[in-house]
Amino acid sequence: MHDRTGVADTLVWPHVVRPQAALVYLDLNHFINLAKAGVGQNTPPGYTVLLDAVRRAVGSRRAHFPLSAEHLIELSMVKDPRQRRDVAHIMEELSDFFYLLGRPELGELEIHAGIHARQSEAPMGLPLELVGKGFGRALGIAGRLRIVDSDGNDASGSAKRSMGAESFEALMTSSNTAMERMMLAGPEDSEIAELRSNGYAPELAQDAHKSRLGFEHDLSAKLALDGRWRRGRLRDVVAGREVHHEWLDAFNRQYSLIGRKQLAVGDETVLGVFCAAPHIQVAISLKTVMHRDANHRWSVNDITDIDAASVAFAYCDALYTDKAVRNRLTSSTELRRFRTFLPREPHELAEWLDELPERPGHELLVPVSTGATTPTQRRPR
Repeated sequence: MHDRTGVADTLVWPHVVRPQAALVYLDLNHFINLAKAGVGQNTPPGYTVLLDAVRRAVGSRRAHFPLSAEHLIELSMVKDPRQRRDVAHIMEELSDFFYLLGRPELGELEIHAGIHARQSEAPMGLPLELVGKGFGRALGIAGRLRIVDSDGNDASGSAKRSMGAESFEALMTSSNTAMERMMLAGPEDSEIAELRSNGYAPELAQDAHKSRLGFEHDLSAKLALDGRWRRGRLRDVVAGREVHHEWLDAFNRQYSLIGRKQLAVGDETVLGVFCAAPHIQVAISLKTVMHRDANHRWSVNDITDIDAASVAFAYCDALYTDKAVRNRLTSSTELRRFRTFLPREPHELAEWLDELPERPGHELLVPVSTGATTPTQRRPR
């Protein structure tokens, strides 16, 4: 069953586990302000206090501050190498290079779980971890650095025997850390020309969103021709387009993997799966609010914001985003069941973090639907 907004009465969470400690997602602009506070630069009021609270929460492991693929995209667009390094440094300190699963992977997992739930079956396989070490988790890339010979064959074993296990592990740890730092901070200005000659083009990450942006421009143009849709069942329109454009191939792929025939998009099974998919429903709500505003002019940044916020709002305990995204989330009454804490100001998040309970078993992994017992449950949104 689902209500008139299209959101299922019971959400179906994917076969994923997460740390019991609170998960807190910070938008890039807040990392920038925390970086300024960390180096003593002028920064908006409250961020020095927030940085202290964040460090206390990290030090006691009462909270994790994971990064995302969207952080990598946005930070690559920062022009000043020194600012990138400062922000990357604070990101490293607070996240320890732990990342959320990427949006495409989470979407597939939501669909997989939804199909099984419609069949009253448990999902197949072992659960994946929602948060894990390394940017590859956010980008759908498996594995770490490895040593290869001149023919491209794995030479890790021989290198380990030659160097000794302890030296080999130290080398691999330092190399992986260096790679993670490079992914965040990017190159120095002096290195860019040579890198570009070898294919370096960070703007391509945003260019990849252009077809998705064009899809939203197309709907905006259609709505401009008939304003009644903005006053009517706009969410149904947005949801149908979202399923068809973003997720129908993933549904067919997952449905075929478990031995079922493919279904038409109007089938009740398909509708039931998507109405119960947590982050997909958040994305639909955000896009609906934005399309209801006839004056909104869509940009590539909107796509990045929706991708980041839809996952963070669905899977984290707190999301500190910008005012516009926060307003869109809070105005979507169908999303209140998520009970995600959305601070308005730095001091609100600082107080929330300091109220988090101590967790002797902080490393325990729990299903995503369980989450952490946090002050979210005691605070109005």
